[in-house]
Amino acid sequence: MQTVDGRDRVVAYASKLLVGSEKNWIHKQDGTSEIECWGIVWATRKFRCYLDRQEFDLFTDHKALTWVFDAGNRTSNAKLARWATELSQLRFKVFHKVGTAIGHVDGLSRLHYSTVNALAWADLLNAEEDGEEDRLVQVEEEDTVDAIPTAVEPRADLSGNDEITPAPGLLEVEESGARRYQSLEDSAPHTPESQQTALEGGDTEGEADSPQAESSLDEFGLDKFRFVEEQKQTPWIMAMVAFLETGALPLDAQLRVRVLQMAPHFVIRNGVLMRLVHLRARAGPARTINVPVIPLQFIETVLHYCHSDLFSAHAGLTKTIDRVRKHAYWYGWMKEAKEYVRACTTCGRGKGYRPWKNGLMQRMPVQELSGPFSLLVVDAIGPLVTTPRGNKYILNFVDYFTWWVEAFPVKALDTLTFVQIMVDEVLSRHGVPERLLSDRGPNFISSLAQSFYQTLGIKKVFGAAYHPQT
Repeated sequence: MQTVDGRDRVVAYASKLLVGSEKNWIHKQDGTSEIECWGIVWATRKFRCYLDRQEFDLFTDHKALTWVFDAGNRTSNAKLARWATELSQLRFKVFHKVGTAIGHVDGLSRLHYSTVNALAWADLLNAEEDGEEDRLVQVEEEDTVDAIPTAVEPRADLSGNDEITPAPGLLEVEESGARRYQSLEDSAPHTPESQQTALEGGDTEGEADSPQAESSLDEFGLDKFRFVEEQKQTPWIMAMVAFLETGALPLDAQLRVRVLQMAPHFVIRNGVLMRLVHLRARAGPARTINVPVIPLQFIETVLHYCHSDLFSAHAGLTKTIDRVRKHAYWYGWMKEAKEYVRACTTCGRGKGYRPWKNGLMQRMPVQELSGPFSLLVVDAIGPLVTTPRGNKYILNFVDYFTWWVEAFPVKALDTLTFVQIMVDEVLSRHGVPERLLSDRGPNFISSLAQSFYQTLGIKKVFGAAYHPQT
């Protein structure tokens, strides 16, 4: 902004999306500060012609950044330190303003619905085919988004000088000086019916009439009338529907090529744009299903149905992606499904996370044991709820050879109780073991217990401290 006659006048507006590795800053501890500082660095680079060798004021709603640009700051964040060094070449003063006072600036990061539709156009232009199994389209966000014309033109107007590359599976045909495109699999003139037959891959009359499996909108609890209306409000869906129904193409040359290339993967059923998804089966032939193309407003509903719904039961990432693939489609669906599962609070609370890797499972070799009850393991559980007989502990004995378990309720865990139970209930029926394994509880290592082991010739061994898995 520039002050003119005592009033602030806007020179230019600018906004930027996070792309590539920049998106990783969102989940970092200092991510908010890094994002805010990167916005300042990017803006000063963009408007360097206005700011170079000029003294200016910098206003930010992120108060933590005000100290970063101080000469004596000692931040431990290397990224912020580098940016602060770069900005030190400019002459400016930093002032903090609350977000409500500069809402016209903060509003640039709150995309309006029409701007989101423009993003969908950009996604369509930059989409790349990524999988042979279902020929999905992956989307990479761009630095800037330009408005893309939404108008369409009929095929008869394509006789100009602009060269168009036909899509795979489409043949360019000259008729009366005008160009049109038809399927290589069906030489019939282009009509909605023939286009649909070609998309279904029917070379013969019998195959063309064979039905394909479809994913119904009722599965998501969506109203069909509203769903169709929302599809009509999405520009790229509108362009694809116009091409499939009437053969009209967008005015934008690049977008026109993308529509032609991707048209064989879409079909219209009962007024709804559907995506052809090819699924491979482990046993039996592969099959093709039709899934609805989901508008932006219903993506959250579909993800909830495929992951958080009662019948989905918060399945893992693989099952959630497979469920979305079989029921819906939109550009960048796999990326959004991964993010939805990762950000699910219910899964975060209920599913544990182990950052370390366990080693190979090991157990004591059986050949070192002379037979049953040669190695006996003893441990205790409790205190539990006191029973009518006054017992509130359970004393467990496990044979390491046969994994035979015996448990006895006891009132206390003192050494006398342990020795009495072991003599009366274990040794009297199974004999004296060669070794006895236990933790370092006082009832197992007391002097009375040590004399008991020596009298019977039992070798006492102990488990690792603070490691109950021994």
